[in-house]
Amino acid sequence: MGSTFFVAIKKKIAYYGNKELCMNKRSLVIITTLIVALVLLISGCASTNADGSPKWTTKAPSNWRTYYASGYGKLSNVHNSRLRAEANATDAIARWAAVTVQGAVTNYFEDSEESKVNIDLLESISHQVVDITLRGIEVEKVWVSPDGGVWVLSSFPIKNLKDAYKKQSEALEFKKEIASGEILIAYLEAELAKQELSK
Repeated sequence: MGSTFFVAIKKKIAYYGNKELCMNKRSLVIITTLIVALVLLISGCASTNADGSPKWTTKAPSNWRTYYASGYGKLSNVHNSRLRAEANATDAIARWAAVTVQGAVTNYFEDSEESKVNIDLLESISHQVVDITLRGIEVEKVWVSPDGGVWVLSSFPIKNLKDAYKKQSEALEFKKEIASGEILIAYLEAELAKQELSK
């Protein structure tokens, strides 16, 4: 009788232990589902502005490998508006690339021991690099607002800027217009790192 009593108690403990384990699993599934739903709700709300426009129309995404810019256009029809928006986004990317290259080149010449800073050379490097790199711009997203205006999000791989800058630096070094192309490239890397930190 004593052993059957203990066997019955063990069965009761095992039964209630499994039942408690099932309750814990159910609670865990419910809590996990609620957390996932909350995250989706928050992220869904964060992807649009108060007026219903996508978030990227007011704040372009940020990424260390890609530079993004948005452009807006509102003309007589959607097609022309899109063309204007693409042109504005391209212009924003071109200005960013020009300022980045100009900053790197200026810093190089200010820090270098080269006797004469040639302003024409500075401008030439900047314009040539920007002209080469603009070929890599792609339209990522398009949004037509209720008023007929068109927003465009364009992207530009930063690698394209680095590659064009490297080619230009090597060409200048070969022509003996600068002492070291590698140092000039290092200044571009420093300029890009400084921009990344300021985001």
